[in-house]
Amino acid sequence: MSEKIIGYILLILGLIIIFFSGFSVYQVFTKQTKPVQLFNFKGIGLDTSSIISNSLPPEFAQMVPKNSGGATQEIIPPALLNESSNIFAHLMLMGFLMSMGAKLATLGVQLVRPIVVKLKAKEVTTEANHV
Repeated sequence: MSEKIIGYILLILGLIIIFFSGFSVYQVFTKQTKPVQLFNFKGIGLDTSSIISNSLPPEFAQMVPKNSGGATQEIIPPALLNESSNIFAHLMLMGFLMSMGAKLATLGVQLVRPIVVKLKAKEVTTEANHV
């Protein structure tokens, strides 16, 4: 009988983990909570002065100032890069937790389910019937 108690505990624990993970993902996608903050990237940008100076003839390239800090053009802002990476990481983490909850619930169901063994009776035949 103790395996049934352990089975019910595992089943309930697995279902709680699954519902918690699903609710967490729902809250993140509806922007009620923030995802797990794992990443803090810088934005992606290009130095336009180096691109322009490489394509100009040598006499005009001398007129373009080298290493000008204000000539960097940002392509992807850091907020967008970090937010999408953190949402993806949160989704992967919650998916992992859901799969662990499913494994626990499956173990619980297997322990709760009764084990039924059906045997077929073997017919006893005598030599007199076959002759």
